[in-house]
Amino acid sequence: MYAIAHLVSDIKSIAVPTGLGDKLGNKGGIALTFTLAETTSFCFVNAHLSAHQHATVRRTNEFRRISTLIVERILQQKMNSEVSTSASSSSSSSSSSDEDHTEDVDLTGDGDILMPEECHSSSDDLRTDSGPQLNPLIDVFDQVFWFGDLNFRINGTRECVDGMLENHMHDALLCNDQLTLLMRFNRVFSGFAEGPLHFFPTYKFDNDSDHYDSSQRRRVPSWTDRILYKKDSNTEVLSYCSAPDVKLSDHRPVYATFRSHIDIQNTNSDDDDAAWKKRIIEREIKSEVCCIS
Repeated sequence: MYAIAHLVSDIKSIAVPTGLGDKLGNKGGIALTFTLAETTSFCFVNAHLSAHQHATVRRTNEFRRISTLIVERILQQKMNSEVSTSASSSSSSSSSSDEDHTEDVDLTGDGDILMPEECHSSSDDLRTDSGPQLNPLIDVFDQVFWFGDLNFRINGTRECVDGMLENHMHDALLCNDQLTLLMRFNRVFSGFAEGPLHFFPTYKFDNDSDHYDSSQRRRVPSWTDRILYKKDSNTEVLSYCSAPDVKLSDHRPVYATFRSHIDIQNTNSDDDDAAWKKRIIEREIKSEVCCIS
């Protein structure tokens, strides 16, 4: 990051709690936003959403709430900085965003197992037709990365999912993954994509073991740890993997590498090209290669 530090501007951070009463920070998201080369805006969101197999609707509401409040607070900060005299009167305009406006579909039925040939059905039972066409982050930022312990599970009983794993029924597991279904049918996930899930479910493991949960609760193995990104021709997934040898918790870490294409050009009408290039060059320390993964 140091190699491009001179090109980074307009850095902001926003925290959105979704714990008890949407006040506690044990669950929620933190966003870091910035502009690169005065042309391309980035938003990184790290989140920890609600747990449990049956809580799909709550997790979806949290995803929406975090995305919406990030946008509204960023826009509010910009408004306050541009019109400082009206800051006090405009500070209450974002309060209405705390309510959930989109009807969700519960995709958690343990017995409702889909097979791969059923996955591409546009069933009305899975589709959400109300609410915004796109997640608000998609319209505001050029590049968005949404990741963390999103806690979405695989629909099914422990015995059923164990059988799919033992018989290498990877496509069937994907068809019953809650987040995969939501990204296909729920508009709050519209505009996001994910790299291919070519690794085993990353949760929940026994301590320092490769065995899935053998406790009395016997949680269903699931891909709880995910990395989503704004679907755009300027963003390319180079890798998307888990780290099965890192056994420091009951999760296995997930990491991804992206290539982002940045169009570095002058978009400020107040500057001519020569003045803009001179300012960029003066801020440059030295030429280096930068890789963020």
